[in-house]
Amino acid sequence: MKKIITSLPFQLVLGVAAGILAGQISGETIMNGVVSVKYVLGQLIHFCVPLIVIGFIAPSITGLGKNASRILGVAVLCAYISSVLAAFLSMGAGYILIPRLSAASSAGGLRELPEAVFQLDIPQIMPVMSALVFSVLLGLAAAWTKAERITGILEEFQKVVLAIVSRVVIPILPVFIGVTFWTLSYEGTITKQLPVFIWIVLIVIAGHFLWLAV
Repeated sequence: MKKIITSLPFQLVLGVAAGILAGQISGETIMNGVVSVKYVLGQLIHFCVPLIVIGFIAPSITGLGKNASRILGVAVLCAYISSVLAAFLSMGAGYILIPRLSAASSAGGLRELPEAVFQLDIPQIMPVMSALVFSVLLGLAAAWTKAERITGILEEFQKVVLAIVSRVVIPILPVFIGVTFWTLSYEGTITKQLPVFIWIVLIVIAGHFLWLAV
């Protein structure tokens, strides 16, 4: 039971439920603080994304050894083809299933979120795509030149990033999801379209399992 309660999926579901309930009873004063928390947490998570990309991709490429170029090329090709086919699957679901859910095309009647009383901008060290290209080039170059020192540094950096993910990103993720649904519930986006929202979540989950099986 304790493992279930402390698991990330359970905490995410709990955050969603708590956020939806809290959004129904919160006033504008409370929402000022909620919007501020959401903004700061979002900035922190976005800042960590390029670090995660570099910390996990570059060391993984160096671990491929002398065949890094060939293996990486095949992996990128497979990933690209998978992404394109998954996009077609999503498009098909969108055209076939979504129109049957009777979702309102108007956003009328929604409440406006108050402005954040506090904002802390945390710019990323580089865009995500730049981090991806940098990781690939750095990993390949280290594998080509057999740069043991760079490889060792990347492995150490991977451990550092893993610590950031496990001790910073994962603990704040349920809170961020919770305050996100808090704001959606306050606006009325979730409650006014709750049946449609549940169906879309189920379609997304089914699509994930279907594509994983493929």
